[in-house]
Amino acid sequence: MTDTNCLFCKIGLGQEPAKVILETEGFLCIENKYPSAPVHVLVIPKAHMGKKAWTDAEKLGVTGEAFWGKMMAVVFLVVIKLGLDKTGYKLVNNGAGYNHFEHEHMHILGGTKTEPGGAT
Repeated sequence: MTDTNCLFCKIGLGQEPAKVILETEGFLCIENKYPSAPVHVLVIPKAHMGKKAWTDAEKLGVTGEAFWGKMMAVVFLVVIKLGLDKTGYKLVNNGAGYNHFEHEHMHILGGTKTEPGGAT
């Protein structure tokens, strides 16, 4: 399931350029084009997951818990691949009005001695 107007769906289809860090069957991990930290990776599901990610996950035949479990497993593959498990990282998930794109995704930030992307 893709949305032809969605930038992340277009990246997943190869219609828009992106630097791929890791790819799995269900997820694409890319460098953020406008990073907030020296390391800024987006973990994006290949299937379009809009405003209601839990409902969308169920439409794809998985429960919300299964979707998030799969996403977090991929997040930690990237963290380990980039060595952030040794140097520090921050995970950010924007929702409701905070996200710039209506396609569920997770940010992985790191590569700095100070907390990336602002203090929490």
